[in-house]
Amino acid sequence: MLVIKTVTYFSKTINSTPSSTQTAIVARVTIKDIARQLHINPSTVSRALRGHPDVSGPMKESVKQLAEKLGYKPNFMAINLRRGRTHTIGLIIPEIAPFFFPSLIKAIEEATHEKGYNLLILHSNDQIDREIENAEICMNMGVDGVLVSLSRQSQDIEHFQELQSGGTPIVFLDKVITNSNSHKVVMPGEAATGMAISRLLADLPVARNITGFFAAPRLSITEDRILGFRKALQEHGVPEHGINFETADNPGQAQQKMLDLWNSPQKPEAVFAMSDELLSGIVQAVYQLGIKIPDDLYLVSISDGWLPQFLPFPLPYVKTSGYELGKASAALLFKLIMKLPILPQTHYIDVRMESNRP
Repeated sequence: MLVIKTVTYFSKTINSTPSSTQTAIVARVTIKDIARQLHINPSTVSRALRGHPDVSGPMKESVKQLAEKLGYKPNFMAINLRRGRTHTIGLIIPEIAPFFFPSLIKAIEEATHEKGYNLLILHSNDQIDREIENAEICMNMGVDGVLVSLSRQSQDIEHFQELQSGGTPIVFLDKVITNSNSHKVVMPGEAATGMAISRLLADLPVARNITGFFAAPRLSITEDRILGFRKALQEHGVPEHGINFETADNPGQAQQKMLDLWNSPQKPEAVFAMSDELLSGIVQAVYQLGIKIPDDLYLVSISDGWLPQFLPFPLPYVKTSGYELGKASAALLFKLIMKLPILPQTHYIDVRMESNRP
């Protein structure tokens, strides 16, 4: 195996100017190298390094001294592959955004570290081709389990079948294919949205012009939250003509649509944001337009709780913790790695109504 090592140095020229960085190729020291110098069998070297009782004390000492002198480092990946375990978990996520995913990654990293596992984080950039590539990376590296939040382009989970057929457990989280026969851990999107709308109409019972901001409709989390939005408003007797839907893929789109909406005949009395990402764009429009919350507009959201802390106005929100989702997903994956008999189903984490003001 070759390890590429970058060596930076400065060489003197006639006018004493430094040279550029150069790259040297350094061969990794192996057990065979140690065995060759000591004129012994590589298996003897391997047993000596592991402290095997079949190897004499003097031989163990000779092997260890030469290994240290040559800078030998065990190839743990190769060792673990031979044992059938790499002690590595793969995490595939669609984006590394400032909201939700940092706390999710933190929870998963803590759980894997506690179990003595490494965490391989792969980013699909919300593209199916990258997601397929990441699944192949996990397969080639022989990871012991995979956690996946699907991209918005994913229509199915067929590209994970080879991993699953090879015995690698997979848990899909947050963004999933609803009707897939798989292990899933998600937020109860319909229930969370219903809680937010119930709070909105309790605080503003006369509201009859309400807009919901949602992400791409093809996502499972969007479908659940749109369903919860419709059902809650219908149950509270809000007429269909008083309900408006806006979709946005990012904060910039949410900001522009809020600006357009405020200057249109459909100017809302209340706005629901299905995520922190969309909420951040709406808040930018609120500042830009000089809207006073809650006097001019009532605002309610689903949130991980981080963004609302920095807002100068009151914001009720349903807390959907990325940390708790990551913790629950990792716990389920480790049970599957231990081969506990758990049938594929959807697991929901708890949500609750909170506010950034007492």
